[in-house]
Amino acid sequence: MRRVTRGIKRHFGATAKNVAVKSHRPWYWQILLVLLLLGTGFFAGSWRYSMNEVTNLAGNLKQLQEENKQLQAKLVYGERQLQVERAAQSNLTKEIALLQEEDMRHKEDIAFYQHILVEKPTASEVKLYSFKINRLPQKNQYEYHLLLVQNGKHDDFVKGTMKFAIGGMQADKMVLLPVTANAGLVDANVNFKFFQRIDGSFSLPDNVNQGYIEASFFEPGARDPKLSQKQELPI
Repeated sequence: MRRVTRGIKRHFGATAKNVAVKSHRPWYWQILLVLLLLGTGFFAGSWRYSMNEVTNLAGNLKQLQEENKQLQAKLVYGERQLQVERAAQSNLTKEIALLQEEDMRHKEDIAFYQHILVEKPTASEVKLYSFKINRLPQKNQYEYHLLLVQNGKHDDFVKGTMKFAIGGMQADKMVLLPVTANAGLVDANVNFKFFQRIDGSFSLPDNVNQGYIEASFFEPGARDPKLSQKQELPI
């Protein structure tokens, strides 16, 4: 009897063991909870990693934009420098061409003066040293430059008249137009001992094509020219 009483007291008395009451959960809910926690942690980690990547990308983009601006500034500066160098080179080329042309003119002038200043024992002779025609910007407008010289002895003056005429195709026929038909192309008086330059300008009639200028020197009272030369009009 005492043994039974002791057993009852052991379960219900002060010396009885503590009993915990747990609610029963299915095993699959526990698995779902674990998966949810893992997913949340993975999402949080991914989000944080993505934010770091975005921050890095934003920094790289800003750096690339700054570098691009610097490169564009260098490119603009380089293009300007290239333009300046090209302009300087072009100007230098033009200046060299002008200097070469001027040098050629000086050489021609020196040769010309050396030629006419040399006295020769032969009789004097009138020559047309040069005859040039240049086209002007205006339509059918031209300018001419002649140089008459006296070779040999220079004892007497050369006197006379330089007459001009225009030849060309008119109505499919070769014609020679008198000087009075061409505005600006007039006869020139000649009077020199060593040389004389004759310059002028004229307009070509619209109905004349493939023209040329004929310059003829007449001595006083002569009907036939002392000398004559043709020069084609530049196209």
